[in-house]
This record gives sequence, structure tokens and C-alpha cells, in this order.
Amino acid sequence: METACLSARRCRVIEYGTDYSTIEDAAINGADPYADVPLPTLPDDSTAARFEAEVDRHLLAKRARAEADKRWSEEQRQAVELPAFARLDRFLDEPDELVRYRVDQLQAVDARVIVAAQYKSGKTTVIGNLIRCLVDGDPFLGKFPVETVGRVALLDDELSPRDLRRWLRDQGVVNAGRVHVCSLRGKVSAFDILNAETRAQWAAALTGTNYLILDCLRPVLDALGLDERRDAGRFLVAFDELLNDAGIGEAAVVHHMGHGGERSRGDSRLLDWPDANWKLVREDPDREGSPRYFSAFGRDVSVAEGRLEYEQSSRRLTYASGNRTDQAAEDALVDVVKTLIGTEPMSGRQVEESLTDTPHPRKAVRSGLKLAIGRGLVAVDTGPRGAKLHRIASPCRVCGGPLIGTEGAHLECRGGGE
Repeated sequence: METACLSARRCRVIEYGTDYSTIEDAAINGADPYADVPLPTLPDDSTAARFEAEVDRHLLAKRARAEADKRWSEEQRQAVELPAFARLDRFLDEPDELVRYRVDQLQAVDARVIVAAQYKSGKTTVIGNLIRCLVDGDPFLGKFPVETVGRVALLDDELSPRDLRRWLRDQGVVNAGRVHVCSLRGKVSAFDILNAETRAQWAAALTGTNYLILDCLRPVLDALGLDERRDAGRFLVAFDELLNDAGIGEAAVVHHMGHGGERSRGDSRLLDWPDANWKLVREDPDREGSPRYFSAFGRDVSVAEGRLEYEQSSRRLTYASGNRTDQAAEDALVDVVKTLIGTEPMSGRQVEESLTDTPHPRKAVRSGLKLAIGRGLVAVDTGPRGAKLHRIASPCRVCGGPLIGTEGAHLECRGGGE
């Protein structure tokens, strides 16, 4: 038996001994010699069929991966203990606890703070001061009483161990055995607390800690592939779980402000996550030696901006009165007085215009002039059309500068002028 493919569409199985002439004659006469042969079923290799087959293959792979992920999550899922509900009437009947502070006026017990700091504003120094006060009981920034804790843990991911040791040594911590330090520089990815197993390891290592400090946030976000503008909240949720699992009451997370800004850079969760925000700024962000200022706000926290006095040898900071607005007025006052010495009385606008080329903003000049009047250095007379004219109140007859508590001339001027 052989197969004769006599048509592009049909085939006939021909037995040996078949009369081929009969088939050929039928074809010559116009008859279809294959009329009794059915059309074959050919493989469908059209483009549409191949596309559908490829789609089916990918769908199968995706379904398999999704099912594998689901089963893996179920295997890894830990038993969750749901928090208890309370009826509102019974909840309201419970007595309110008085607010206790870990750091008076700045951080309540069981609270978290974000320390938002401008570039080179002294955040490392502030953290060193905080650590010393938490274990030694010194007032924080020389003003705010502290309720001490048994153990403080510092996770630092910016300084080298050498620099970190030097900065902390200068603080002169008495109870240094109650401070545990971990340098994460070069090993930041080890702090992957988004992973449940890794978080459990860190919780075990930190058990017994009462106060945890992370300095600072951005390197950790980078190491974990998190976007500062969108993903900081994911990390902070995991950080809260770490604190809960390790039984840690309070924490401080240090974060940088945006360039030229005065709020935590990035995700808005950095503003609403903490119970309180501590803010460190420089009077002039572009001048390294510019004075530093500290303020705090949040739940049960409201401390106005104050200047930080720095003691170089011990790296200790003291919170002093006076904010940047006050300091700007003080700085402007000096030039306001100089402008009025030896001149005709001037209106407020004339004083402002005469100081246009100085670093003082108009607002600071106005405040400086008001301050000078309040201190009796400058007097105000009524001029034509009710104009307010300013002059030195009691000028020295030698230098023309204002006199306070003396008459005629300054003591130093009398020696050279009389």
C-alpha cells in the first residue's frame, strides 16, 4: 500500500495493483477522482492560534506564581492576637492618667519623637546630650528635667566607630554601662526590619532596652530600597512593631530637613507618625558658624524656639531664651542706632531705606527700631503732618551715641573729649 498525494488538499490511500489510468482518465475528463476522499484536518498554525497559545502559557505561569506566593505567605504567617474592643461607656469610665514626661515638656513616657535637623545643625551633638541625660539624670539642654532609664540603645549609621567613640567620650557619660552602641555604617542593610524574621532577631537583641535612638533614617531607607517621598511610612510601621516586640517604651528617630526647608524631608508620615517633633535649625543655613536653635511641638509638647549655647570642650548644649526673630532684631538694632547718630531725625521708612544694602530684612529693621525705642535708645517726635521722626534719645555730646544712666558723654568719651 502506498499513499498518493495527488492534490494539495486531498490524499488517497491506493492499494497495490490499482489501475492508475482510471484515476488519470477521470481527471482528464473533468471529473473529481477524489470526490469520495474527505478533506483532511490540518494543524491550525495561524497567528491568532499561536497568540492564544502563548497567552495561555503566560497565564498558567502567573497563576502558578500567585498560588505559590499565597501558599508561602500562609506558611510564614504567624498567629495574630487581635486587640480587644471596649464599650465606650466603660472606656470613658476608666480614670485618665496624668501625663508623665521622659524629658520634661519635650517627650512623654511611651512616646516617639522625630528629630528633624538642618544640614550641619548639630544633630549628633544633641543626640549625645540626650543619651547622657537619659542615663545620668542631667537636665536635657540644661533646662528640661529627665526621668532616667535603665538602658539606652543607639543605632548609628553615619559616623565611623572612631568618630562615634570620640563624640560620645567628650560627653563624659558617668553611667556609660547603661548605653549600648551599634555602628551600622557599612552594614545598614542588616537593619531590614521589614522582614519579619530579621525584625524578630533585632527585637531579641534589643530586649531590655528602654529607649532606642536611630541616627539617622535616610541611609536605612536607601539600603532597603524605599523611596523617602512615599515609603517612609512602611518603615515606621515596622519600627513601631520592633519597639512593641522588644518592649521598648520610647524612641527618637533622627531625620534631615530638606535643603533650605524647615520640616522633615519626604513622606508626610514623617510629620504625623511621631508624638512630638524636635526641630534643629541654623540662623543662616549657608553659614557654618551660624547660631543654632531648638524648638519642639506635638502632643502635650510645645516649646518655643530658643538659642542653643555650645560648650566646645564637653560638647554640651544649653537652651537659652531668644529666637531667630529676636536675634535678627538685636542685630538690626545696632545698625539702626548707628544710622541715627549725627543725622537729622528720620522717619521709619527713611531708616529702612538707609539699611537697604545691609543683611537685615525690612522686618528685622522695623523690629530693631521698635526694640531701640523700648530700651530708651531712640526717641520719637511728631513731625509735619503727624510724621513719626526718630532720633537718638540722649546723644553723647562727643560721639553722638545714646547715653544710658549718664549725662553729657560716655565715660570713655569724656577721657578723650574733655
